[in-house]
Amino acid sequence: MNAVRNRLVALLVGVMFLLAGSAAAAESRGKIRSVTPDKNELIMNDSEGKAWTIQAAKDCKITLNDKEFKFADLQRDDEVQINYEKDGNRLVASVIRASRK
Repeated sequence: MNAVRNRLVALLVGVMFLLAGSAAAAESRGKIRSVTPDKNELIMNDSEGKAWTIQAAKDCKITLNDKEFKFADLQRDDEVQINYEKDGNRLVASVIRASRK
């Protein structure tokens, strides 16, 4: 009986980790409205016009037109695709893919 209970507990713990991991990461797309390099922060508008404030993580990977760039190189009106996680009330980006015409 203990073996069955232990397997059930292990299964439930595994499912909880799986669900927590999949819910943590998210993606959004939009256009940069403003960039504040000294705070590693940008504000973007999504396709519906909603404003998002995004904080870039210290190890955030940033590309512009498929080349590696620094956060400070991002500009207003760049199109972005951002992978982020919620940290309390903050949205913290791990990847920012920008394109500029």
